[in-house]
Amino acid sequence: MPSYLVLARKYRPATFGDVVGQDHVVRTLTNSIVSGRVAHAFLFCGVRGVGKTTVARILAKALNCAQREEGIADPCNRCFSCTEIAAGVNVDVQEIDGASHTSVENIREINETIKYPPVASPYKIIIIDEVHMISINAFNALLKTLEEPPSHAKFIFATTESHKVPATINSRCQRFNFRTISIGEMTRGMARILEQEGVEASDEALALVAREALGSFRDALSLLDQVIAFGTGAVSTQDVIAILGIAGRDAFAQLVQAILSRKAGGSLRLLHELFRQGYDPEQLAMDLIHYLRNLIMVKNVSPSDRAEGMIDASPGELEELEKLAAPASPEELQYLFGMLVRGETEIKRSGNPSISLEMTVLRMAQAPDIVDLSEIIRRIDAREPPPRSVTESRDPDSRVPAPSPRAEKSSPRREESQGAEPAEIERRSSREEEKGIGERFVITKITPVPDGTPDEVWAMIRKVVADSQIDPLVSSYMEHGSLISFGPTEVEIGFNNAFYKDEVARRMEEKPALRKIFQDFFGNARIKTLTLAQKTPLDTAKPYAAAPDGESDRVRALKQEALDHPIVRAVQDEFDESAIEEIKILS
Repeated sequence: MPSYLVLARKYRPATFGDVVGQDHVVRTLTNSIVSGRVAHAFLFCGVRGVGKTTVARILAKALNCAQREEGIADPCNRCFSCTEIAAGVNVDVQEIDGASHTSVENIREINETIKYPPVASPYKIIIIDEVHMISINAFNALLKTLEEPPSHAKFIFATTESHKVPATINSRCQRFNFRTISIGEMTRGMARILEQEGVEASDEALALVAREALGSFRDALSLLDQVIAFGTGAVSTQDVIAILGIAGRDAFAQLVQAILSRKAGGSLRLLHELFRQGYDPEQLAMDLIHYLRNLIMVKNVSPSDRAEGMIDASPGELEELEKLAAPASPEELQYLFGMLVRGETEIKRSGNPSISLEMTVLRMAQAPDIVDLSEIIRRIDAREPPPRSVTESRDPDSRVPAPSPRAEKSSPRREESQGAEPAEIERRSSREEEKGIGERFVITKITPVPDGTPDEVWAMIRKVVADSQIDPLVSSYMEHGSLISFGPTEVEIGFNNAFYKDEVARRMEEKPALRKIFQDFFGNARIKTLTLAQKTPLDTAKPYAAAPDGESDRVRALKQEALDHPIVRAVQDEFDESAIEEIKILS
């Protein structure tokens, strides 16, 4: 029985045009060969299976090809030099494994060999694969030869870990970064190979193989070999799912739909169905992360703004993603994605990853709605009733809410309301509104606090008063005062003399237009005029002395103002069991 040659070796590119997904490298090298401006050393960097060694061999064949036509960079692949290089027996082209040639002695042999001219080729070429495995001393031994090589010498280095290559080597080479190959490019490349092999395959099946290859075309061909051996002359989606142990997009669509609908029971049932079919929990978590990522991209990027390869999905899958993402908000998808990424870390560390994945999916299915703060403020301002919780509106059986302390405190009134007639409840609500109980839910006007230091703000308000010409004496009286503090709800103005303080307070009381200037400037804050024993700027300890805990009276007053603000109270009433952990004073 003849030996079988795997697809990765059988269809290894023989010309630059056959290389998949590295157009930027191919274009530069072909132009260099045609123009004759070929460097003496190259460093090819990139992940495994993207074509580094293959391009190195094609470059070696092109430089030593005996029948290459002028103006064409591709080798002929028919002359003795090309055939010997392809077979790995050419004496002028040495391909060395860096992992087994790490010592200084190995590099000394290369230095001695490279001095002599090639036997039957224009150049003597040294290809070192995984060059980062060479020791530091060996790299240092190579420096002199690499900096001033003979005219017939060419070096080509390939590495998957470019950060381990010393800067002294890097600076002496032309560096090429090989990109990971996109799913579309891999799918098209595999389709061409299968056409030559006479094997039928669906686009969805090839896309699944490409996704599992993670940007490596060699890995994709190895997986394709495995799928072909499993099937019966054709590559189907079900064969790929079965042999690779991955879940199809339909399964992910159903699972994500159940999570978005907050159906905890349905989500766990679908998850256990995948477990029963033998799918790996860690692989499931990774695939689900990629699926949610595609869903987020579909939600946030319009079709006109999408770049090629941005969303790795076929047209049919893309249509399904559009439908699935339509009812969800971008914030909700981002929140679920964050929960899944954190859960994926727990799954990898867990001794029982299937249980960790179950709990992660359960948390996602029971996650609360993400509501924008501006929407909450709008509801409060319009006195709209709070929306039903997610679990009430989507899946009543998925979660039983626990009674909150806030609800327990108000339980007597709630019990009383349950036993009352609707008319009585309406009258009671009217009485509560008359007493001002609901007043703190009404947001009348929000004016930002003036920017600047107290002295700058005081100078601004003095100028406004003087320009108004309502009372010229007030602006002159204000020269004897200073701004002590200003906040969202209260402003304190201090005067050194009681006369000026009394006059300003009296004129503000008698002249509504003057008082309106202060109220408009400070956002309807309460104006307090004080008499000080001496001038007290805001940056000194008086009148707000530092407390033993390091927090001044003014800081505590401002924090209390923030807690008492109508918006803050309304938001706390909107969310049960909510708590304010920290208050920061920004200015």
